[in-house]
Amino acid sequence: MTFQRADPTTNYRIVRLLSDGGRWELGLSHYARGVRVRMGLTGRPPSVVDFCLGGESDLYTPVLLAVLERLEAAPESATTSEIDALFPWFGTRPDPALHLPQLLATATTPRTDSQAA
Repeated sequence: MTFQRADPTTNYRIVRLLSDGGRWELGLSHYARGVRVRMGLTGRPPSVVDFCLGGESDLYTPVLLAVLERLEAAPESATTSEIDALFPWFGTRPDPALHLPQLLATATTPRTDSQAA
């Protein structure tokens, strides 16, 4: 599954990416304790990926790119359970100290802006 940049919404206030088929939304949004990477079905509240990055702005791009890389293997028709299986530690409140290194370790090649959005 691949994504393209789209206009921000209430659920994705900083960056919003829309899957090529329009089924999924992914992005970054500010919250009381920092920024979250979130994903869900388009037009619905994010319900699949929900990863708190806090105020560590140097992590925002690498984490978003690592999430996009994992999602490449998923088809547009993937179910929420299939997406969850790509991120087994995510849940609603993953521990960044434990799970962030695991996520970033899976990222392989840096992308250009045109590949990521």
